[in-house]
Amino acid sequence: MSPITTPSLLLRPFVPDDAPQILALNAEPSTRQWLPSHVYADLDEARAALDFLIACYARPGDPGQGPYVLAVDHRASGQLLGHVGFSPLDDEVEVSFAIAEAARGQGYGVEALVTACDAIGRAYGLPSLLAVTAASNRASRRTLERAGFVHECDEARTFQGTPQKVSRYRRPR
Repeated sequence: MSPITTPSLLLRPFVPDDAPQILALNAEPSTRQWLPSHVYADLDEARAALDFLIACYARPGDPGQGPYVLAVDHRASGQLLGHVGFSPLDDEVEVSFAIAEAARGQGYGVEALVTACDAIGRAYGLPSLLAVTAASNRASRRTLERAGFVHECDEARTFQGTPQKVSRYRRPR
């Protein structure tokens, strides 16, 4: 998939040189709290994770079969702000996202989600996308709702390696 531009952002495939920024972004307190599976011990681990994600663009190359994660850059500064990713979950495609703490509150999460969901939905013929977040993660829930996701239910499930109450959202195409 080619890079996608929005008024503020560039959504693009990751490259190996993104590893230092991903290591720093994923070390932020909110990522440690809400997405501990995205926290890397060191630069080598961040590089290995990116190498895996980059390989998935070609094989399987389909978010229904494996992860498809895009970098989110600020267009004006070129700074890497986070990611928006798609992966299989329960025979559906789930979207996840993270935006750097310093860049929050400016609508970048909503802008990235809406644009990426529209593009991935069209490209892969997906009738809807699923999002799952910790029920107690109010900021994530608000972002999902502002991006057009509708709350379906709360349920108990293992999420980020821990049994907990999660909220399921769906965004129709």
